[in-house]
Amino acid sequence: MNENLRADLRIIQSERKGKFVLFSELSPDCNKEWLITGLLGHGELSVVYGHPGSGKSVFAEDAALRIAAGWDVHGRPVRRGAVLYVALERYGLVKRRAIAFRIKHGLTDLPFAIMGGVFDLRDSTLAQAIVAVAKEVEAVTGELIVLIVIDTLSRALAGGDENSPKDMGAIVKSAAIIGQGTGAHVCFIHHMPKESESMRGHGALLGAADTTILVSKGASVRTAEVIKANDSQEGEQLAFTLESVQVGTDGETTAPVVVPAEKPAEQVSNDNLTKNQRTMFTVLHDAGPNGLSTDDWNAKAREIGIGEKRRADLVDIRSALKAKGLVSQYGDRWTVHH
Repeated sequence: MNENLRADLRIIQSERKGKFVLFSELSPDCNKEWLITGLLGHGELSVVYGHPGSGKSVFAEDAALRIAAGWDVHGRPVRRGAVLYVALERYGLVKRRAIAFRIKHGLTDLPFAIMGGVFDLRDSTLAQAIVAVAKEVEAVTGELIVLIVIDTLSRALAGGDENSPKDMGAIVKSAAIIGQGTGAHVCFIHHMPKESESMRGHGALLGAADTTILVSKGASVRTAEVIKANDSQEGEQLAFTLESVQVGTDGETTAPVVVPAEKPAEQVSNDNLTKNQRTMFTVLHDAGPNGLSTDDWNAKAREIGIGEKRRADLVDIRSALKAKGLVSQYGDRWTVHH
């Protein structure tokens, strides 16, 4: 290769810096960076969702506070840094939960900021406003922002249609703007319909999310289960209970804090199941290690007289089996939990 061509190549390489990388330039040092080891990736997008009262927001805020403190989340090391919690609903409750965490753990300060207000994140200029606030938090705390929680997705839509590809696509775009503008992991808190096992809304959000975590309330413990994970283990479960801590000065106001359970929801004996729960469990068990899809499990249950009149019965039975730690859900497929 002559010197003129070499010079031209050097100029091209300099001009394309940051635009793309060639196959030959890929570094062998490509280890995944974690925000919470084995659970949430640094700089990615996640959704924590569940039924009302499941504890999804409490779980997410507790994890966020632990990240700000540099503490493990259920035994998993974290990437410590500043956190911005965007409380688009229940702003006062979010503050009380943070105060309860402070009292419970004897803390005085953390790089943790709570932001309230009304934001229509279909408008990308408001995503830029959140980026600007994140930069202010970094300046005040002296810590880099590593996590931004947006609670809830419904409020972020500000009356938009969560089933609309246009509206949900705009939300995904804003999440990307926030993530790219801060380098932080972005986590949405989201709802799920009462008679469903999946989060609400158009699939654009599910497609964009690197991780989704379903929070469920069981008889004795609550579980946070990884349903979707792009490059980590699906089906991972974290178990926890809630403890009320007195906050304020009236002697009556309390707020919940998360108390990790010693181990994931334990399997229970069939003696603790109702007749229909036991039958549904047996149907899934007999299907073998590959399990069944939701529709196939429903069909087999109806063949033996379960759920013929009310589809909600099947949803309730599956939720109960899952809360007891007997079955696991991986997307739309169910298997017996081993």
